[in-house]
Amino acid sequence: MFEELVGLSPAICWALSPIFYSRGLKNLSPVVGNFLRALPATIITFVSTTLILGIDKTFNLPTNAYIVLLLSGAIGLGLGDLLYLLSIKRIGPSHSITITSTYPLITILISFLFLGENITFYVLAGTVLVVLGITIISRKNGGSRVDLMGIGIATLAALLWSISITLVGSISGSAHPLTENLWRTVGYILATILILFFNRKNESFRLERTSIVHITLGGIVALNLGWASYIYSIELIGLSKATTLSSVSPIFTATTEFLLERKFRLNVFLGTFLTTIGIVLVTL
Repeated sequence: MFEELVGLSPAICWALSPIFYSRGLKNLSPVVGNFLRALPATIITFVSTTLILGIDKTFNLPTNAYIVLLLSGAIGLGLGDLLYLLSIKRIGPSHSITITSTYPLITILISFLFLGENITFYVLAGTVLVVLGITIISRKNGGSRVDLMGIGIATLAALLWSISITLVGSISGSAHPLTENLWRTVGYILATILILFFNRKNESFRLERTSIVHITLGGIVALNLGWASYIYSIELIGLSKATTLSSVSPIFTATTEFLLERKFRLNVFLGTFLTTIGIVLVTL
């Protein structure tokens, strides 16, 4: 029972964080928000990893491992998370996290197309449920209009996350999981700095304290607490089961949003339920 509770911890963290993001992004650009989210998370990750593992295990990596991890962080956290924040601002946290949580499905599809892995019945059944769930949940207030741009941005974020995960998987075992997470985070902060630099003329840097607090808290919850508990759950119950449990975050997000806003949306609830069941089937 304890192991399963630990396995659900990252799902809870990743479900709570978009609630903070949606509030922080009301008066803040996603580009600036992504940088503000990355900075404290990188510092905390660097300090904690160095203290736990020591200098040798933190910095003594093969050259190719550094390259892959930095690239993984830049793609998945730098670009992918930026699109994730954009989708939250456009279609809301419940819609966004449900669509982006399809990344396990996309990862499996990439493995089938490029690595020749077989697609099982569970994958086919999960695909149908995921597509159906996305269609239902993406309709605003149950209406007929669908925000195709918001859906596309969220789906692209999930694709970039899948590529990032695949890159990490290609060097699995090269370093301690905490070390891998650290250098992915370094790639993340470097990417956000570059994006902010090239987009600086289009950004407003008049920051409000409330926005900074919400974005920072969301980053700490997702990038520090979420990933730390995810790594720990992998050690306790294995990668497959940990991934399955962590993928149910849309249910927690929809529940939290309902408790905060006191607005029950049948389409969000039903779509979240179907998509989550589909993801669980795919990752079995």
